[in-house]
Amino acid sequence: MKSALFVDFDNVYSGLRKLDPMIAERFGRQPLEWVQWLIKDLALPDGAPANAQRRLLVRRVYLNPQVYQRFRPSFNHGGFEIVDCPAMTSEGKTSTDIHMVLDMVDLLQHQVHYDEFIVFSADADFTPVLRKLRRWDRRTTVLAVGFPSAAYRASADLLIDTDLFVRDALDMGVREFDEPPLPVISPPDASPSPAPFTPSMLASPAAAPVPAAPALPTADALVERIRAEVARADLPVPCARLASRLMHEYPGLSPDWLGQGGFRRFLESLALAPLVLDWGASGGHLYDPVRHVLRAPSPARSSFDATDWGIEPPLLALIRQVHDTTGVPLLSPRDFRALFDAVASDVADQPFQLNDTGKRVRDRLRENGHDVSRESVNWVLRGLLLCGHEFGRGEDDVPTLSYRLVGNLINLCRREQVLMDDGAPALLQRWVSGKIASEAPEL
Repeated sequence: MKSALFVDFDNVYSGLRKLDPMIAERFGRQPLEWVQWLIKDLALPDGAPANAQRRLLVRRVYLNPQVYQRFRPSFNHGGFEIVDCPAMTSEGKTSTDIHMVLDMVDLLQHQVHYDEFIVFSADADFTPVLRKLRRWDRRTTVLAVGFPSAAYRASADLLIDTDLFVRDALDMGVREFDEPPLPVISPPDASPSPAPFTPSMLASPAAAPVPAAPALPTADALVERIRAEVARADLPVPCARLASRLMHEYPGLSPDWLGQGGFRRFLESLALAPLVLDWGASGGHLYDPVRHVLRAPSPARSSFDATDWGIEPPLLALIRQVHDTTGVPLLSPRDFRALFDAVASDVADQPFQLNDTGKRVRDRLRENGHDVSRESVNWVLRGLLLCGHEFGRGEDDVPTLSYRLVGNLINLCRREQVLMDDGAPALLQRWVSGKIASEAPEL
């Protein structure tokens, strides 16, 4: 599958830097590593031809040389065409967007038929060009750090999960549990370890045996491996991550996938019940319905009413509207208050680091009897970081954190053109700060 990659460096780097400066630096310093991940490990978008393999024919990065000159050698060594986009206004606005759009349209009409356009940017200005590419029957894959608009997400065939990109492409993930790595199931009849080198081996190199290719694991062995992966995961396992790990552990498994011709058909052919495959979200997820909840509202969440939390129906309707628009977790006022209390306590004791802080906060919530997932905790933390909050500056109290989260929710709703009355911010503040819980009588 012929692919073209377009990287809005300023947009991606600044988004990653809000999450963690070390992540952003790794993105800028080692592009060749995440390019190899794109080529070898990232799942293909829906509708890609069977047995297709990604061929990255075009690599272009658009950056402001006045600010990011230090990253030019890295991208040059990574085989990128570097398009300089200096600031054109006193506010620092560059011409990156128009350069990228013109280049995409140019390749759309090129004599080489490009099957896939990969766009690294969270800028919703690219929504029209994604739709144009879809009309011309081209696949689109997008990495958008932060909270991309609903229209932008819907216009892409594959949305790369930011956590997956950081963990696997940049190799900066943190395990969800402090457990030893899961043992890899050895393929049956694996060849024995090679004998140690001796000088006599130099005498007759032609006589040295050629090692046989390792045998592929059986379907039953792969089912066991996949079940173990899901069992240790705190969240539904993205199918893209699962495919990446299987390809790494069992070279030769792809692209044939035990005769199925594609990872999706391979996964659907396995006897994985009671695990559930869901292809509704970008890339698909495999999960245990007893332990996991998908990002989309579960039946239990979607059926809650005003009596669940002691909330009046108008506020409940507002909460539902904001959740549907932004994806903010549907936590009770008591759970939200406990989450912010746990965050404030944790950052007072230890330096903030997104993954480590998120895990400690989740553990503390569970110890105190609050059923809040790691995904919900990370959503809140990312929301605070991306709206400009800096942890460790003495402003990590509950009122400040809840106020800034509400500001982020309001901005996301306005971006999606959701109309709210003037009283909405105060009502949302009551919800996320837990004031409703303190006003409601104990049950």
